[in-house]
Amino acid sequence: MNVETQRKNIVHRILDVSNSRLLSKIEALLDDEIYTYTTSGKPLSVKEYENHLNQIMIASDSGEKGYTTEEARSNIVRK
Repeated sequence: MNVETQRKNIVHRILDVSNSRLLSKIEALLDDEIYTYTTSGKPLSVKEYENHLNQIMIASDSGEKGYTTEEARSNIVRK
C-alpha cells in the first residue's frame, strides 16, 4: 500500500469515529509525534526539535561559543 492510499484509508476511518476521547488521543499523537532523539536518548517531538534548533541559532547569532572538538570528546560518556 502506498502512502497516499494509506493516508486516505486513515482519513476515512477517522471520519467514522464518534468517540471524542479516541479523537483526542489521535490528535495528541499527531501533535506529539516523536521526530528524533537527543544524544542522551530523550525523544523530541517536531515542536521540541524546532525549539531546540531555534535555541541553537539564537546562541550562535549572539556569539556564544560552542564546544571545541577536544571539549566535546572529553564530555562523551562511554557506557
